[in-house]
Amino acid sequence: MVTLCCTTKLLKRLRQPARLPEPPVPTNPLGEWYADLDFFERKPFVTLLNVGTGAGLVLAGHAEFLKCLHVHAGQQLFKPLLHYDFNPEWPQCAAELSAWEAPSIYANTSDRSLLGSMNRLKLETWHRFADGNRSLPEAAASWWEGVFGHPSLNRSHHGSGHYHRPLDLVLDKFVPPGTVRIG
Repeated sequence: MVTLCCTTKLLKRLRQPARLPEPPVPTNPLGEWYADLDFFERKPFVTLLNVGTGAGLVLAGHAEFLKCLHVHAGQQLFKPLLHYDFNPEWPQCAAELSAWEAPSIYANTSDRSLLGSMNRLKLETWHRFADGNRSLPEAAASWWEGVFGHPSLNRSHHGSGHYHRPLDLVLDKFVPPGTVRIG
């Protein structure tokens, strides 16, 4: 089960109440995701940001697509994992992908720092769309190689404070101990 903390705008589009009960603790390896709805040239898109790693997803946001948001998110998550040579059979990787097969539990957002990161992800997505790149997975993948900071993260060993590459944080969660990775 994946907990999807949604902005009020997205909750309205999903036809959910503005105030939701506290969700149960997520059972997926990456934990909670934040989600927001925005528009580019009058076309809706949804950005998702993982709370613990800063990994992002960018999905279409039209009504029909939102009915199976969890399925589309899981499918898009699979693409960067393959691109970055994650093995979908690694236990944590497989558990995260299978968690997206069930409908998400919706919750309200509560972390202003994560909302700020969501806004930055949306802005970067707008820039990619404006430059003519309308590929949603590519817009999301560029975020994985950027930087993500949150007060709950440990200091980076690269001397960059609390800023980390989302890709490195996902690797830390998914790669089994003792696995040798090349590259």
